[in-house]
Amino acid sequence: MSRRKMGDSENFDRSWRTRKETRYTHWIKGRPTNQIQLAFRSHWEVFQELIGDLSNNTGDVLEVGCGRGSLSSYFADAGWRCTLLDHSPAVLETARGIFDVCGHKADFIPGDANDLPFAENMFDVTFSIGLLEHFENVRPVISEQLRVLRPGGWFIGYVVPERPDNVQRYFNWINTFLRLLSLFNTREPKARKPEIYRSDFGSRHYINEMKGLTYSNLSTFGMYPLPMISHSPDFPFSLLPAPFELCLTRLFESVLFLRKKFFGKHGWICHEKMGQAFIIAAKKSES
Repeated sequence: MSRRKMGDSENFDRSWRTRKETRYTHWIKGRPTNQIQLAFRSHWEVFQELIGDLSNNTGDVLEVGCGRGSLSSYFADAGWRCTLLDHSPAVLETARGIFDVCGHKADFIPGDANDLPFAENMFDVTFSIGLLEHFENVRPVISEQLRVLRPGGWFIGYVVPERPDNVQRYFNWINTFLRLLSLFNTREPKARKPEIYRSDFGSRHYINEMKGLTYSNLSTFGMYPLPMISHSPDFPFSLLPAPFELCLTRLFESVLFLRKKFFGKHGWICHEKMGQAFIIAAKKSES
């Protein structure tokens, strides 16, 4: 099987070992102070709304392709029993260190998203953040997550497609300007980020790939209707100086508040075409 179909794990591992941004902690107990913290807080709030009554309980949750585990930190802080899985030893090492700093508990398991090392019916929620778009053949990745779910449990995929026509297109000029300014910063070397395969599939592709699997309550919608303002918006994108991040975060919070008032739903939810990402979620059938 090609590296692209497997999720490009070698380049992921190299990226996580060479970039200082991987050590950022995106979970925060209080009010977010930068764009990424606001993003993950908003993810968490939407996830809670999506799983409904299940969010009022503490159960077992699995994050596949965990990265630094920022969303799992929210589950852990709420009392869930967390398992974080990744193919990369460097990623798991980073996530474990972040969880230790935050005082959160989890099991850290090396494994392949195509063949999860768990028995059936073990988890109440399985999810991934920015994982599915790195697979050409995504069906086994979704099928495996449904397999290890308990009946009535939720599968949630947060997908970040390679799409140039979302909300970001209106703000690329700002990032270009910031990137030019960053060239004058010679205090540290500019590490080149390894190229990692990312598909441009929309939600329809994932729905088609799920045909024949046992699920109900399928839901898809856009997420992240705001721009990423940074001199390096690629994952994991670099933060601006703290005062600028704080100002942007407060501005974005106001925008999300107005969006909720106007549209009657969480301001982080949007039309799929405009969002930086989209959600595809389904409940495992009871029978």
